[in-house]
Amino acid sequence: MSPGPHRFIVAAQREARLARWRFRSMVRGRWRRIRSALANASASSSPAPNPSPPSPPVFDLQAYNPIGWRRDHTADVAALGALQKLPPTSPANRVLRYRDLHKLRRVHHLEDVAAFHTDVFARANRLIRAAAAGVVVHLADVDERLRPLLGERLFNVMKANIAGLDTDAREQRSIELRRTALREHSSWCRAHSDNQPPPVSILLATRRPSFLPWALANVAKQTYPRLELILALHGDGFPDLSPHLANLPQPAKVLRAEAAEPLGAVLELAAQAASGTLLTKMDDDDAYGAEHIWDLVLARQYSSAQLVGKWLEFIHLGTADRTMRWFNGGGERYYASALAGGTLLIACDDLRHCGGWRRIPSGVDTALAEDVLRAGGCAYRAHATGFMLIRHGRTHTWQDDDATETALLARANRTWPGFQPQRASIEPNGLPHPGLARTPPDNEADGTRAQV
Repeated sequence: MSPGPHRFIVAAQREARLARWRFRSMVRGRWRRIRSALANASASSSPAPNPSPPSPPVFDLQAYNPIGWRRDHTADVAALGALQKLPPTSPANRVLRYRDLHKLRRVHHLEDVAAFHTDVFARANRLIRAAAAGVVVHLADVDERLRPLLGERLFNVMKANIAGLDTDAREQRSIELRRTALREHSSWCRAHSDNQPPPVSILLATRRPSFLPWALANVAKQTYPRLELILALHGDGFPDLSPHLANLPQPAKVLRAEAAEPLGAVLELAAQAASGTLLTKMDDDDAYGAEHIWDLVLARQYSSAQLVGKWLEFIHLGTADRTMRWFNGGGERYYASALAGGTLLIACDDLRHCGGWRRIPSGVDTALAEDVLRAGGCAYRAHATGFMLIRHGRTHTWQDDDATETALLARANRTWPGFQPQRASIEPNGLPHPGLARTPPDNEADGTRAQV
């Protein structure tokens, strides 16, 4: 081919490519203008809907719970990301991964900021699950967007001052965090919203008329929403109960048993009259906090144990007039025994499966634990806060003497003078204990009367 015609062919190809490019540009430009016009028309015709706020996070309480939590801890303060992202005043000194919850539970507490997370929902989800596992969480930055996701109570606890918490105060902070996270964000509690958790019947047997006001005050303060009281009067001498039951917020059934009947038979009578699917035993002379029954029901759900209770960690010794704390391994673990008899919780079906309460005059609590284990069940020990055993020396089912109290004091990790139920986070109800001979002294350390 000669050079001349070749030049014309190349030029024609160039013009064709240029024409195609111009045509495509024109089409793209017109399409952009059309889309813009359509978008403007849509915006002007109807306002954009407001995006709905995200729902609070939810978790499975059998996957995230405080089983295995220990009160002993290191002095370290952890963070989930680079320490440089924390405020200069933050005490954090080590970085841990979120999935290492067992390690996060062992440090003093966790410092957290928004920079450690992809968004506020992811942050709330992590912090709620950590709190349910017993991790002590502190918000180093107070992001108000967390409030509707965490809930008012959990948000306020996480932003509260963390400085200076000793071992006891740190444990109470952990208990408050896990209680709130489990009750407000677990899938089990969400499924039982509108005050519809399993109904619980309180079995309360007493042969002491003077202890009725004290015992009923312990029942009345409980915050669990579906309760009934089965009050078994063991023997004679009880007055008209109408004044005592008039202000009780829970429904009550009153039963009467002959004084000759053994305690186990009286409790079996009460269990047969109960309408709740869960049964819990309360004693007429011990002290209980307002969240006590909630603690037991939650522990039963995340442990799947047939028998749940608390340990005798807080004890008041009436003869010595001292309040003691005996750690003895702590709670939140499975145990074959060593549960406080005044705290036992069991399902009606499980009680029937193991044969019910034995018809014996004493040791009914130990016997029930043995029967549950013999029937193939297991026992779980929740934390001890919210319960105090009171040894007052008045017609107990065990022997009270100075030697017994001396032996108990020798086992104590800590003791305080006088009657101090606030050490077990038990709220006052204004009544002096009917079995304590001495008027409790003023608690100089706390500036409050030592009464509940």
